[in-house]
Amino acid sequence: MSRIFFRTLACGAAVAATAALGAPSAYAEVTGVSVAVGPDGLLTGCNYTVTATVTDPVVPPGTVFFYLSGGVIPGNGERIPGEAVHHPENNTVTATWTPNRVGAQNLVAIQSVPGQYTSSKYISVEVVGAGLNTGSSCPRVG
Repeated sequence: MSRIFFRTLACGAAVAATAALGAPSAYAEVTGVSVAVGPDGLLTGCNYTVTATVTDPVVPPGTVFFYLSGGVIPGNGERIPGEAVHHPENNTVTATWTPNRVGAQNLVAIQSVPGQYTSSKYISVEVVGAGLNTGSSCPRVG
């Protein structure tokens, strides 16, 4: 084997290994979705943390987001505003959701990377009434 061929082969292997380590998995997926519900249940006007559990330790910004769909109320296809935050220490992504309607809704977490597998999970939730966000709490008012 010539030295030039060996160097080319070694360099190509190093580039491929670096690309594989730095790139997100082609099969990254959402494995769960949850919402931290307050003592009075989910209330409009109150802020809740929604969480998606993901398999990929590298989550590029904007590739995981949350959506409201389905349920028995209008509002199919409403994206939860704001940027989701990745927490690599426990492979979760979180966002803040403030419900704006009472009733059944499907809370969907989606991981979508162009040219790769798209994954989603959802849970059905019920927003049970109105709340008054006081900053430190959110008591039910309706």
